[in-house]
Amino acid sequence: MNNNQDGNKTTKNARKKWVVGTAIAAISLMAMGTSALASTDKAVFKEFFNGNTEISRESATLINQSKVTAGIKTTVEESIIGENSAMIIVSFENEDGTVFPQDAAIATPELNWAKDASYMVEQRVTEDGKKIIAMFDVDTPSPLKGKKVTIKADAVVNNTGAVIAKGPFQNTFTAQESSTSYNIGIDQTLSQQQEKLSIQTINISTIGIGIEGNRLDGQTDQLPKYNPKVSISTSDGKDTELHLGSASTLDQGFKWNYNLDREGKKVFLNTAKITSISIDGHIIPVTK
Repeated sequence: MNNNQDGNKTTKNARKKWVVGTAIAAISLMAMGTSALASTDKAVFKEFFNGNTEISRESATLINQSKVTAGIKTTVEESIIGENSAMIIVSFENEDGTVFPQDAAIATPELNWAKDASYMVEQRVTEDGKKIIAMFDVDTPSPLKGKKVTIKADAVVNNTGAVIAKGPFQNTFTAQESSTSYNIGIDQTLSQQQEKLSIQTINISTIGIGIEGNRLDGQTDQLPKYNPKVSISTSDGKDTELHLGSASTLDQGFKWNYNLDREGKKVFLNTAKITSISIDGHIIPVTK
């Protein structure tokens, strides 16, 4: 476990390939007009990213569900869920209000949902020391909507591994898909060298463009080595290239998740402004 307070990362890679590490110091805001920017009620996403991003009220689901164990209050704060992908913010704080040292961290953060769910966890101590905030960046083999999701952690520790508070801590909530997330169906075949792929579904959400398909080359147990060039066009006349953040297998087929800019930083999308998506030059109109 890496106890760097600027963003500890724990990765579970059952069947997932993380393509580029994410940066939490600077977040790129793609396809978001200023009129669309609005903080959620608790603005926990903004707090996690040190004020460098804002998520529209419609995109993030406020959960605010808490459970206290051994003096530690574990709160599932809010989530952004789009079909098989999610970002979930969870906070840990002392019930009596005392502060954590700036080198504190959550030991063994886990997400229990289903077999082959995969995720990365980034965490930080808030500037005032009152909370440890963890962000779970999740891909699952089937949709999350309506499913029970359990967040767990073993303990709060410092950078020497000494236990500050002993768990285990856990909290279970019901996942709700963001109202700004939607799917469009396509029928597109992509070929590159020995790989032949059929693309059937595009999921559009605040946390990226998910492209789902199947292999037609018989290698159904492997993720494609090839990934297409993807860009979006928006109603303000801009074209923006997105870069692959991860690739994962689904119950049937695979999924590419495009959610990074050219520097490997996360992007958040205003889905209402997207008018078309280009996949290797094939233009797919976006209609709601």
